[in-house]
Amino acid sequence: MVALAAIGREEALRVTRVVEPDEAMTGGLMRPMTGSSLVKIRSLAEAQGFLVATTAEELAKLGVQAQIHHIDPRILASWVRDTIDDAELAASLDAVVDSERPFGLLVPEIKALLAERLAQCEAILANG
Repeated sequence: MVALAAIGREEALRVTRVVEPDEAMTGGLMRPMTGSSLVKIRSLAEAQGFLVATTAEELAKLGVQAQIHHIDPRILASWVRDTIDDAELAASLDAVVDSERPFGLLVPEIKALLAERLAQCEAILANG
């Protein structure tokens, strides 16, 4: 995974903002017993927090208590590009998705990229 380039304060403010409800992305929370529900995601931090890396073994162990937090990775990359306006992060997400591995194997890399950008923003904004 390639490190993301540094960004400025203006970009950090844009990337960390909470978008309007009509700009929200939709994730899915899937549960064997109660079915699926839609979750509106309005910030990069919400997307990073919503995704949960869970292995097939962990899901099998959880059985009917299992939950899958799903965001279509291509839609996430498009949302980051078009709504959050972070072309570099979107391109990095596209590169992860292009590996065509199963969703569960993509999640740790996706979360790491989102966390890296959010940490950059936090550091920039903390320094005034």
